[in-house]
This record gives sequence, structure tokens and C-alpha cells, in this order.
Amino acid sequence: MIGRIDVVLPAPDEEEGLGPALEAVLAARDGLLERHPELRCRVVVVLDACSDSSPEVARSWALAAGGSERDGPVIEVLEVPFGVVGRARAAGVERALDEADGAEPAAHWLCSTDADSEVPGSWLLDHLDAARGGALLALGRVLPAEHQLTAEARETWMREHGGTEERHVFGANLGVRADAYLATGGFPAERTGEDVALAEAVAAFVALADRPELVVELDTPPVVTSARMHGRAPGGFAGYLRTLVDRIPSEGLSSP
Repeated sequence: MIGRIDVVLPAPDEEEGLGPALEAVLAARDGLLERHPELRCRVVVVLDACSDSSPEVARSWALAAGGSERDGPVIEVLEVPFGVVGRARAAGVERALDEADGAEPAAHWLCSTDADSEVPGSWLLDHLDAARGGALLALGRVLPAEHQLTAEARETWMREHGGTEERHVFGANLGVRADAYLATGGFPAERTGEDVALAEAVAAFVALADRPELVVELDTPPVVTSARMHGRAPGGFAGYLRTLVDRIPSEGLSSP
């Protein structure tokens, strides 16, 4: 039985998006604990080689969120010098595991999102449902911010991501049970694709047990993420959006 859900949120120079991202995560946390007050839930913000005011934003939100004697701070701020999203996510998970107050890995669910993204209010409840249903890995949808997309680019996105023929993996909306995370080596130290690598490792892990149902794709509201075309990770989500725009004849995205 899941008794703890922690959120890991890497923030590499995300001063503009970090506040809204944390506001959305805290709203989802409130919704989770309102329904399940017995659970524990912490948010680990990983400030990765930041040169902007992201540290000040994170600490301000952490101070406002407070904490309790039982659970410690609601938001924990971790600073790392990597400049590598895979290492940042892994460091956040390591901190969450270290601060889990003895929670068994099989009872500990880890959620990943991004500092340029806003989760829906039901996000943590959706992941809890998947976890309590026996999943080891849950893959959720994302939707690029509507105000940064033209109608044509949005239609292209929905056409390519609205079906079930192909599995899509996004670090902005991913959950994994801690025992599966540890058994498969966790997020690799990659500048991009660390989310896909983890998902593939867990999928291979459950395939050995002939239990493909342990990897689930969430049919729940998407995480809204930035549609900027110049991201922090080379070849990452922003790079994919650039290729999407290149495939349509007219300008596909507005400037962030």
C-alpha cells in the first residue's frame, strides 16, 4: 500500500516558470492530502547550475509553504552544479529517498515534473490511483501551452499524441514506484532522454516477469508544459517542437 508520494522538480534557470509550477504542484498536493490525510508528500526542487533568480523563487515558495514536525518541510530545496537534467532528477530522487522516514520502497511513489510545466489539480490523485492499482511505472500526457501554439501546430501535436499506437514518455508527467526505480538504476546521467531511458528500463524489468500491465499510460488530464523551441537540454522537448514546426508549411509556434 502506497504511504508516501514525493515530487521531484528540476529547475535549471527557470525563474519565470518555477512559481506557477510550484503553485500547481502544491494545489495537487492539497487535493491529495484532503482526500488522503494519512499520506506523506514532499516536493524536492532541484536547482541545477542556476544563474538566474530561481534559487530566490524556490526559497520564497519553500518558506511560504512551511512544514510540520511530523513531515518536515513541504518544499525542500536542493542545489546542484550539474547542468545535466538526468543527474538533477536523480539527485532529487536520492534526496526524496533519503528523507522518506523509513518508508519501504514498495510503498513509496515518486512523481517527476518540470519547472516550466503546470500539473492539473488531480495529478497526484491520478498517480496514486495508478500506484494503488499495482503499477510500477505510470506515464502521463503533456500538452504544450496553448498560447504558444498556432492552431495548426496544436492539431499536429494532438494527431501525433492523441492515439494509443505509440508510447510517449515525458519527464514532466511520470511516476515510478521506488523499488522499481532502484532495481533499474534510476534516471541515467544524460543531458536528454533520461525519462525515456528509465521507462525503457522499467518496461524491460517487468517484461522479464511477463507483467506488461505494470507499466500504465494515464488517461487523465495532461500536464501543460512550455512550448518554447529553445530549451535547456539539447535534443529535448524543445528540439522536438522545432522538428514539428519544420514539418508544417506555416509558422507553427509563437515566441514564448
